[in-house]
Parts: sequence; structure tokens; C-alpha cells
Amino acid sequence: MIDEEDEFEHRESSLDDLSHAEFLMIYREAGENLLFAKRQQWQALAYLSLSFVAIYFLAKANAYDAKFLNYLIACSLALTIFAIATEIFLQFWQINEKRKIHEISKHLSTSTQRVRALKSRGESNAHRYIMLFMLMTYILMAQIALLRVLWSMAN
Repeated sequence: MIDEEDEFEHRESSLDDLSHAEFLMIYREAGENLLFAKRQQWQALAYLSLSFVAIYFLAKANAYDAKFLNYLIACSLALTIFAIATEIFLQFWQINEKRKIHEISKHLSTSTQRVRALKSRGESNAHRYIMLFMLMTYILMAQIALLRVLWSMAN
């Protein structure tokens, strides 16, 4: 975090103009990739939810076909595994993009570094992992709810 008591001196980047432009392009690209990965996480969660609703309605329409209900249970379990894996992969992608941004920032002006330090890495990581935990909890709770409904239909 920034200590407001410290004397601050603005220093320009030591990069030449072409390198500076390259770094800014990579910085912008990493930011766009980060936002894309975050959108993908939420879209994956939305699609999983819609899939679970579709599975529920398919099961309800075929409640007396035990073989089909077992198939739907297997499908829902597979979707849950895929969703969790996707969320984790997207999280690691975001971590790598954040690392790029952090490394690039080291070569930019001290003012840029100061602004980027307004939110600590520890705070960012805590927020990121809390959100990932919440996403995983939602996925597992939705899976458990769907399994309970499907099992009750099967019996």
C-alpha cells in the first residue's frame, strides 16, 4: 500500500519510445484478456445453470424412465466437473494476465506504479479467491439440489 507520508518523486519510464509502446500494447492486451476471462467465468456459470434447468425439465418430462434419469444424473455430474475445471483454468489465466500487468508496470513511470499500488496484491488475491470459492460453492450447491430432485424422481 501507499504510505501518504512518503515523499513522492515522479520519474518517467526509462524505456525508449518503441519499447514503451510495446509494453503499453501488451499491458492493454493483458487487461482485455483479464476481462475476457472474467466474463467467460460468469458465462460458464450462467450456461451451467441453464443446463441444470434443462436437465430438470427433461427429467420431469420423463420421470418414469429410470434409465434416462440415470443418464441425466451422469450428464449433470459431468457438466459439474467440466464447469469446475473451466472456472479453475480461467482463474489461472487471470493470474497469468495479472502477472504480466505487474511485470510491465515495473517498467512504467513511478506515478503509474503508485496508482497501481492503491490496491494491494494481497487484497486483490483475497478478493479473487473469495469469488472463486463462491463460484465453486454455487456450482456444488446447484449440483446437489439437482441430484436431490433427480434422485427423488428416480425413486
